[in-house]
Amino acid sequence: MWRPLTPRWRKLVLVVHVVSSLGWLGITMVNAVLTFTSVFTDDARRQHAAILMMEQIGGYLLLPVSLTALVSGIVLGVGTKWGLIRYKWVAIKLVLTLIAAGLTLFSLLPGIRELAAAAESTMDGVFVEAGRRVDGFYPIIVSTTMYVTMTVLSVYKPGGKTPYGRRVAATRLRDRQPA
Repeated sequence: MWRPLTPRWRKLVLVVHVVSSLGWLGITMVNAVLTFTSVFTDDARRQHAAILMMEQIGGYLLLPVSLTALVSGIVLGVGTKWGLIRYKWVAIKLVLTLIAAGLTLFSLLPGIRELAAAAESTMDGVFVEAGRRVDGFYPIIVSTTMYVTMTVLSVYKPGGKTPYGRRVAATRLRDRQPA
């Protein structure tokens, strides 16, 4: 039988979710600045430092922060009236978070590690050509768009209930009425 989170636990999980989600966005913004530096600096040593800092920050923080946001969001969905797929906005957030976490794990982190390895193996004073490409901004643009979309969904809660959510509500209403 489903049991909702107590108010104390709900607030604790909500704080963890908000902090980890903001952390995920913050790491992305830091990577945006470092990517900008890598692409546009005139100093190869500065470019190497920016790339290596991307690995230090993103390499260690992105996975645990993204998984914390995902797991805490699931706990909130399961432990509150919103559910995971009862409301459209929650279902969309879940899908976006799964996609973002998957892209982080299988695309972004390997790309950052590969770029850092290139910086480590490139002589001082020589630019890392892969670090000069503007397509390094694509993951930042995509992830920031996803995070902002999820934030807007959380604030405005658009779309109402899913078909599943309407069935659950109808069943609960029918079970409460006397025979």
